[in-house]
Order: sequence, then C-alpha cells, then structure tokens
Amino acid sequence: MQMDDALSLVTNVGFPVGLCFILLRHILHTMEEKLDKLDLSLHELIQVIQDLNDTNSSSSKSSKPDE
Repeated sequence: MQMDDALSLVTNVGFPVGLCFILLRHILHTMEEKLDKLDLSLHELIQVIQDLNDTNSSSSKSSKPDE
C-alpha cells in the first residue's frame, strides 16, 4: 500500500477506520507468512516421520527370523 492510497483511505473513511484497515492488512500479511512457514514445517515433519517408519519397518522385517 502506497502512501497516496493510505491518505486517500483516511480522507474517505476517516482516521480510525483507515487505521483499522491498514493494521488489519498488516496483520493478515504477517499471519499468512507465519502460516506458510508452519505449513512447510509440517510437510517436512511428515516426510521425516514417513522416512523413519519406512526405515523401522524395513529393519524389523530383516531382523525377524525366517520360519
């Protein structure tokens, strides 16, 4: 948001409402970045857990005695 856009917003709707819109936009942008990082971390965690499960299942199969 450019300064002209913010000034136009404040002029048209008033200072308190304009400030609320500006702060809301900032908060939503910040939350979006944090949620994207959280999503990436969850995908990495899922991949690590799947790799560990695959490793454990293959090692447990090889360690079982043949009957």
